Amino acid sequence: MKKKAFATVVILMFIIVFGFIVVDFYKSLRYEVNYALPQVRIEFPYDAAPLSKDYWIEKCKAEVVDADGIRRSATMDVNVKGRGNSTFAKPKRPYNIKLDEPMSLLGLPPRKRYVLLANFFDHSLMRNALAFEVARQTSLASTTPQGCFVELVVNDESQGVYYLCERAKDMVSKESILLEFDTYAYKEDKTVFKTNRNELPVSVRNPSTLPKPLKGKMEALINRLDALPSEIIDMKSFVDYYIVQELCQNAEPNGPRSCFVHSNSNDCFVAGPVWDFDLAFNTVGVDSMKDTRPMRFFHLEGIRRLTSDSLYNSSALWYGDYMKSPEFVKMLKERWIELRPSFERLITYIDSLDNLIRPAAVEDQMKWNHQEPARFDTCTTYDSGVNTLRRVYEERIVKLDSLIQAIK
Repeated sequence: MKKKAFATVVILMFIIVFGFIVVDFYKSLRYEVNYALPQVRIEFPYDAAPLSKDYWIEKCKAEVVDADGIRRSATMDVNVKGRGNSTFAKPKRPYNIKLDEPMSLLGLPPRKRYVLLANFFDHSLMRNALAFEVARQTSLASTTPQGCFVELVVNDESQGVYYLCERAKDMVSKESILLEFDTYAYKEDKTVFKTNRNELPVSVRNPSTLPKPLKGKMEALINRLDALPSEIIDMKSFVDYYIVQELCQNAEPNGPRSCFVHSNSNDCFVAGPVWDFDLAFNTVGVDSMKDTRPMRFFHLEGIRRLTSDSLYNSSALWYGDYMKSPEFVKMLKERWIELRPSFERLITYIDSLDNLIRPAAVEDQMKWNHQEPARFDTCTTYDSGVNTLRRVYEERIVKLDSLIQAIK
């Protein structure tokens, strides 16, 4: 009996010791997490140069940690650089990350390049996520970036809530030609040509360079967009693109900024991907240079105020001419009626995002608000941002019924 008792004690001690070893090993795989969001953790080399939009910081280390603190990826070698225009100048900066090989991060499609959006100008932190979900209800779904909310940790310091997502450039096939209409192309020296009628700056995002014969062909085709040539555009996508911009109260196409079209093998232009909704779902103004101005800058001269009672983009891009086309207007009215029920269902999507990110968003607010509380926004807290987003979205759905039906 004594031998059996002794053996039992030994076995129990072995189990206990083994248990401690397992727990310690388990802890070694865990990180402390501040919120119920997965983490993207990036370590820069000790001698890394300051973050730049133009040059990659090489030999960075990155890993993904789930909301329970468990590593979901091995340590990866990544290159990192900044991105954005206005946001890059702010303390909470957005990032581009480049992996050695395509990889799926947090269930997203396998990509070699990902974007970490800071959403610094958006106190709700959700505008881009909601706008992408709006676009996914339309014919633009296949080219709309997928993403998820994460906590970004850089060199062991939390940077708050970011939106990890695909790049717009990766949403079309490598064989497609991707064009971006963006006034920043002038500053970035990427302008390939300017349209004749509206003098819109066009940069070619894919391929990186265009042979002269192909450049001439594309220039001739893109200059025909103003005339609604149904034989070279996918009209349904252009209608849906317009609806997404209007429903989200996004005035960026007026610039224009971050507006994409792509062409397929039949020389047919398709609208999208959609991108850049930092200032959407909000009352804004457009100045004489078609630059979007947040509400607190309305005291500047020449500002045209845009609210939920107005169409934001009826004169943006080529839509001023398209609105004169009975064919386009007819499809616009039909598509709005068809799509409205799916847009209404997204009201609960706002609530689900709020439930997901609220603890992290409050911490984000505490970290960044003291550095620039207004952030180009009429809201100054997470709660006011979410409440405004929900209210504007619900009111806009109702208001677009009359605004779109009134188009003649």
